[in-house]
Order: sequence, then C-alpha cells, then structure tokens
Amino acid sequence: MQKTLYLHIGTEKTGSTALQAVSGMNRAALTKHGIFYPRTPGERNHTRLTIFAADAANALDLRRLSRLFSEAAYESFKTNFAAELQSEIATNPCARICLSNEHLSSRLKSVVEIRRLEAIVRPLATSVKVVVYLRPQPEMFLSTYSTSIKAGRTKVLEAPKKDLHPRYNYDKMLSSWAEVFGEENVIVRIYDRDTLVGHDVVKDFFSILGYEPGPDIEIPSKPLNTRLSHRALCFLLEFNKYVPPLLEETANPERGDIADALEAISTEPGRGLAVPAAVLRAMAKTFQESNARVARRFLRRTDGKLFSEGKYEDNPEAAAFTVEHAVEIAAHLWRWQQRRLEEARREIARLQPKSTPSEMISRTRGGRDS
Repeated sequence: MQKTLYLHIGTEKTGSTALQAVSGMNRAALTKHGIFYPRTPGERNHTRLTIFAADAANALDLRRLSRLFSEAAYESFKTNFAAELQSEIATNPCARICLSNEHLSSRLKSVVEIRRLEAIVRPLATSVKVVVYLRPQPEMFLSTYSTSIKAGRTKVLEAPKKDLHPRYNYDKMLSSWAEVFGEENVIVRIYDRDTLVGHDVVKDFFSILGYEPGPDIEIPSKPLNTRLSHRALCFLLEFNKYVPPLLEETANPERGDIADALEAISTEPGRGLAVPAAVLRAMAKTFQESNARVARRFLRRTDGKLFSEGKYEDNPEAAAFTVEHAVEIAAHLWRWQQRRLEEARREIARLQPKSTPSEMISRTRGGRDS
C-alpha cells in the first residue's frame, strides 16, 4: 500500500498542544478514517522523536521528563525505538500516518540530527511530508518566554538582536529540513486564525491530509496551554528559584501543577510578559530579510511578504511587580489548593464503605481490649 507520513515539526507555540490532544484523544476514530497516530513516540506529544534524533545535550530536559535521563535507560531507548515504531506502524493498514512534536523544529539544530530522524521515518512510508506552522518572531518570542517560565526559567530572556538565532531564523531552519527531505516536501503554513482553514489549526492540519473532522471527533472543551498574565509570570519566575521543575534525573514531585493552578485562578487570559513595543518592532525588522526568503522559496510569494504587518503596543500590565501582587497571587493559590483538598476529602469519604452497627461495635471492643 502507498503510505504518506506527515511529520508535524511545530513550530512551538502554534497550536501544537491542541493538535496533539485531538489526535491522541481520537486515535481510534481517526484510524477509521484512514489516519494513524502512533503511540510509540508518545501518547499524545511524540516527544521521543526529538529525544532519539537530537544530540544528547539538546534534549536533557525532555529525557528527564520521559524518565530517560540515565545513560542505561537512554541507550536502551535508542537501541529499540526505531524497531518498535516500525513494528507498530507496519501492523496498521492506514494510508496516512501522522507524527507530531513541536520540539523537532527547535531542538534538531543540524542537518546531522535531522538525518538521524530521517533514517527511522523514511522506511515507514512511501513519501514523507514535513508540515510546519510559522508565526511572526515577536509573537513567537512572547510565547516562548511565557512557556519557558512555565517550564522553570529563573532568568530574564533576552530578545534576539541578530538574524542568526536558530529558533527564530525560519529560513535557516527550513533550509535544513528541505536539504534532508526535499524542498517540495516541506509544507509551510502561517499560524494566523484569519487564514487557517476553519480558523483553527487542527482543521487546517487535517485539511493537508484531505480530511475534515466530523462529529465523531472529540475536541477539547477549553483552550490548551493558555498564556498567563504579566503578574502571574512574574510570580512564577521567582517561584521557580525555590521550587525547580526538575531534579537530577526526573521531574520534581514537589512542584505539582503550579502553572495549571495559576491558569485556574486567572479571571481572564493574560497578555503575557510586558515586553516594550520598541523591542518587538526591532525584532520584526531584524528578521525581515530572512522571512522574505522563506516567503519566496516556500510559499512562492513574489512580494516577499511572509506575515501581515504586526501592530505592537506597550502592555498596560507593565507596572512593577510588587510584594502585594505576590501575596495576592499566593492567597488565590492557597484558596484554590484548599478547595481541591476539600473536594478530595469528600470523594474519599464517598468511596469509603459504610460500617454496619455490628462492625462499629466490634471495632470499639477491639480498641478497648487492646
């Protein structure tokens, strides 16, 4: 059977979480429509693709989160991963295969690493299509900053000032993928809800596969991976210094779901960190020429316009973060946690079997006799 593998590589902060959630939640339904979303690389996010292909130093945090930090576990994983993935896909009759991990676009920094990935995905299908979503670099920077703080960042992130940064230079990044998989097999989409099919990245991605999600496809009821407010991010930036997300070889159990908690207590979606508009405008100008090369080469736009012109304004939330702000957020977090504990206590009480009168008498006598 002729099979096509669609390799979704991100970029980060372009709806990847939603796409992966829908694909993982609806694995069985998608299979009925001829689309296979494997489990071997990950239940939802196919992070193991990046762990396998990236140089060891480029994925240490991903290895910790996947319990593959020790050299023994890592070497065993690398030895068996390709065969396990091939075995899972070989037993499935679907003509379309989807793999998705947003870290592929940022962690595979060299052609050598991309070829390492190519070596295991080429045998899986007749053809391989690389799908990537791009958004303006200033927006990417704001979202990346927010995500990095959620992930445990403790220092201020500096905006790139030169057109050399591998995460933000889309021309450099896409050229490497085109060198390995062929320019004709690199599908570039712009992450703009006004131009996405159905104004939604999930529908847009599936349209590339020639599929329109029907009523049998479950869609998450609430937005995923939402942006925190300026104050919440300032709080978390300091919190990370005391409760880091990772221990030496694994995730820190003491951290819990602090980012989710901050999302839960927010009354409205945040605008993110208050980066000065002048910095964002300078960043857009820095990548203007490389963006033009991407527009001409991959989208055949003769005018060289990759994105619509952005309007960057100073964030009114930019006031200094104070002790009062920190205490206010801490109080909200305390109440939120207390409510969860009370719900857990009620659920435990509900699940505990009720004692009969004879059992209560027996326990009372047993305690007195002892």
